[in-house]
Amino acid sequence: MPDGVSYIRVDGSDSAKQAFLQANPIVVSSAPAPSADVLVTPSPALSSSVASFHYTLSHPAFAPEAIPSTIVPQTSITDDGTIVDVPLGFDFNFYGNTYNKLNIYSNGFVTFGTAVKDPTGLGFFRGDLIPYPSNPNNMIAFAWTDWSPQRVVGGIRFETRGTAPNRRFLLQFNNVPEFSGRGLLLMQLVLTEGANDITIYTNTMSITASSDRVTQGIENADGTLAAFDSVQNPVNLIWSPRVRGFFKLTNDAVRFSPPRPPVVTPPANLSVNTAPPTSGEISSLTNAAVGSCAAVVDPGVGTATDDAPGVTVAGKRSDGLALDAPYPRGVTTITWTATDVDGMTATANQTITVNDKENPSIVAPGDISTGNDLDMPSAVVSVGTAQAADNCPNVQVSSSRSDGATLAAPFMVGLTTVTWTATDASGNTASAKQSVTVRDIQPPTLSVNNLMVNATSRSGAVVNYTYTATDNVGVTSVVCSKLSGSIFPIGETTVTCTAFDAAGNTVSESFVVQVLNAQAQMENLIQYILSLGLPEGTTNPLVNQVRASYGDNSVDQECKKMSDFISMVSKKGRDITLGASSYMTNEAGRIMNVLGCSNAPARTRLLNPVVFGN
Repeated sequence: MPDGVSYIRVDGSDSAKQAFLQANPIVVSSAPAPSADVLVTPSPALSSSVASFHYTLSHPAFAPEAIPSTIVPQTSITDDGTIVDVPLGFDFNFYGNTYNKLNIYSNGFVTFGTAVKDPTGLGFFRGDLIPYPSNPNNMIAFAWTDWSPQRVVGGIRFETRGTAPNRRFLLQFNNVPEFSGRGLLLMQLVLTEGANDITIYTNTMSITASSDRVTQGIENADGTLAAFDSVQNPVNLIWSPRVRGFFKLTNDAVRFSPPRPPVVTPPANLSVNTAPPTSGEISSLTNAAVGSCAAVVDPGVGTATDDAPGVTVAGKRSDGLALDAPYPRGVTTITWTATDVDGMTATANQTITVNDKENPSIVAPGDISTGNDLDMPSAVVSVGTAQAADNCPNVQVSSSRSDGATLAAPFMVGLTTVTWTATDASGNTASAKQSVTVRDIQPPTLSVNNLMVNATSRSGAVVNYTYTATDNVGVTSVVCSKLSGSIFPIGETTVTCTAFDAAGNTVSESFVVQVLNAQAQMENLIQYILSLGLPEGTTNPLVNQVRASYGDNSVDQECKKMSDFISMVSKKGRDITLGASSYMTNEAGRIMNVLGCSNAPARTRLLNPVVFGN
């Protein structure tokens, strides 16, 4: 026996049963309409307070299964006793309630739920009326009368067979004798998983005792509903219900099938696009036509089939709106519910998918043209914000610059394109471009200095000068009126330089290059001699020699005097430092070159000290 199974022993004597029968005579129930398939509903006095649960009665082929394998020991069976909490092995629905075990009564019936005891103490030995409020209720009576299964080995057997979800519970009363007569019962009860069918296969059921009336049928938990078959009297051909009757069965099969839930078929799933724009739908932001974020859809009507007429079908949207209301973007589920006359329902879903294929509209801010920030190759520019509109909410606007910089970064001189993109919740996009032009309005800066150089020949001197040119972006070129490194004549020459940048901005600066003649160089030489602080016997002859050369208008004489000056420097060498002697000799030699002296020292011909002026 499986774990948890127990039994209730009832000891009721035969004399006690006879006394009960005499005090409670049998009254046979009235015959139903003449039909082999009869489903008897309760009388008005016994009507249920809840919706009726109509089982369907049918007669399948007589095809019992092989005998069950679990044998209830004779020690667990008593006359009028009960085997309690026998497991079914699966969930079974009986009159709308679910059970996974039952109770087997020796007197030919099973009950669901808590086992009940006969208040008379006689063990429900007499087949009684159904439906009837008094116990036993919640029962399947396959042959309810007074049986004695304890008198045979293996009189009660059961087994759970098959695999989920198609398992079956089998209960067999195997050649069980009648308690007080010579009758016999060989019956197999089959309960099926999922379908919840109740099938009673009766190979043999006979009774001989006049007091042993039999009931075969099913009854709900409060005794207000019952279902049972009828049997025809072979003598008078009158149909009588199998309720507290005197009848026999041979190779009989009867099946009670619970009401099946209806089968509902929803309309096909639909996928549509949002409604397009009309002429009156203009966005105030972008002045473009925008459509709707919804669509008007005819979802159709769900249909249902059922085992009884009267099934109704109703649809309910997941957003709670009416079925004919516009459907928003996204997926709306319609749950179609079929309800039959037994109150059983079934549902199926239909989806209405509304796709947003409409691109948003976007207007970029106006193009911008501005000058550069002072001394910068760029400008900080507030570009504004693009305006976007869409048929659905939550359109997002983003931006990107052609130079890859962030929107807040300075814009470099030149053209930068800002691409504004509107993206809606469905991933549709639209773009618009804005140009930001930063003009270089700042001219370059140019720095020059006046120059004073000594002539190195009668033609003047080769002058190399420098300048400094800068720009906020970059100097492209500098053009001067006289090139550095060219020969500048003796006297003053004005040079004008102009610096250019890439934007065409210019700046010009001028400076003077003064090339000193021989006389000016002689004066500078005299000042140098005087600055040495030499003895007067040295200084005066040297100064007088230069002045003599300066005062003579004859070039030849000037050349001779300067040559004599060089000789005098050599003669006075003990009073003059070597560096000063070398400097004065070089200066005199260059002056002679400027004068055009043929006797000028060769080593001095290329000397050209530069003197910077203000």
